[in-house]
Amino acid sequence: MLTNVSELLRSARAGKVFLESSRRDAGKFEFASWPRAAARRSGPVGRARSAVSGLRTVQRLTVGFLDPVEDAVYLTVGLRRMGFPASFHLGREVAPALPPAGFYAWVRCGGDVLSTSLPVEEEYVEIYTNTPEGEHSA
Repeated sequence: MLTNVSELLRSARAGKVFLESSRRDAGKFEFASWPRAAARRSGPVGRARSAVSGLRTVQRLTVGFLDPVEDAVYLTVGLRRMGFPASFHLGREVAPALPPAGFYAWVRCGGDVLSTSLPVEEEYVEIYTNTPEGEHSA
């Protein structure tokens, strides 16, 4: 269980600030340099899941409910601030193959998807990833 409330609040604030600084008009984003993970934290993915729960609680109280892309940005930055090697993933729906297909974003840590229970590997083609080591486009 996550016990350091001040760390949680600082991490949530970092996620909020990065998200707000990245928003542009018409639902677009322009990402500056993504934060790297703080001193690497090792341990079970369950600790990262607990951190996601804490970050989401603070998120709901400070910025409200976010769409999936904004949520994943917020959680990625917050987790990295806490030392977890979180990665941001953006995907396009596999079906329909022609527009208007939707986009969805999720967060991974230690190979596990933490931000959603959707089967993202099956329903989305990954088109952009930001790992603690840098960006990757498909």
